[in-house]
Amino acid sequence: MSVDVKMQLTNAPDAKEFPLIEVAMHSHRLLRYMPAAGKDKNVAFQYYLWNCAISESFYMTIHFAEIVCRNAIHNALLFRLKDKWYDDATFRKIIHPRYLSELNAAIADEALEHGNKMTPHHVASSLTFGFWEHLVTKRFERLLWSKGIGHNFPGAHYSKKRQDLHDLMESVRRWRNRIAHHRAIFDKDPTRKHRDTVELIKWVCGSTATWITANSKVPAAIALRPKP
Repeated sequence: MSVDVKMQLTNAPDAKEFPLIEVAMHSHRLLRYMPAAGKDKNVAFQYYLWNCAISESFYMTIHFAEIVCRNAIHNALLFRLKDKWYDDATFRKIIHPRYLSELNAAIADEALEHGNKMTPHHVASSLTFGFWEHLVTKRFERLLWSKGIGHNFPGAHYSKKRQDLHDLMESVRRWRNRIAHHRAIFDKDPTRKHRDTVELIKWVCGSTATWITANSKVPAAIALRPKP
């Protein structure tokens, strides 16, 4: 069921507030928005607020993309290596040292918090999306993906391979990081990036992707483009 999502931009500061806010955020941040705003500083700030709205609107879609993708890869680990996959000697030998350090830290943190009640899901939930992306690199081809990705990503077209999954995950991760670092995204084709993020969800669960599409605020946020 599609939901009619309505949004509006945050009210701009008044003439007294704006100079103070500009100093606090640094005027150089607005330079990135000036060309689109016709060199008008006030319009540039409207574009800045628009960029904030688009960034905020992506939260739910990215959230579900990360969660369902992580769970799909974790299921592959559980199937292949069982509950203590993180202790498996072959797995620990293959993984890049950077991510092995992340894994060890996660195990230590979760063991401290949960003690002997720690589960593999506790460990999985504390690992970064970059960690899960690493598990679909070529070094894990034989251990996890020798029979393809279809079992864990049933919504992917039959022609899609491990590398396609990696590329899609990388695209979503880079976009997520761009948003998290408060960078400009308004002119980086957010519509296509939203489509890619939903596609990743679809590869795991079509029903979840359909629901996200119907409830996402991204299209409504993109439609709020300021008028010069």
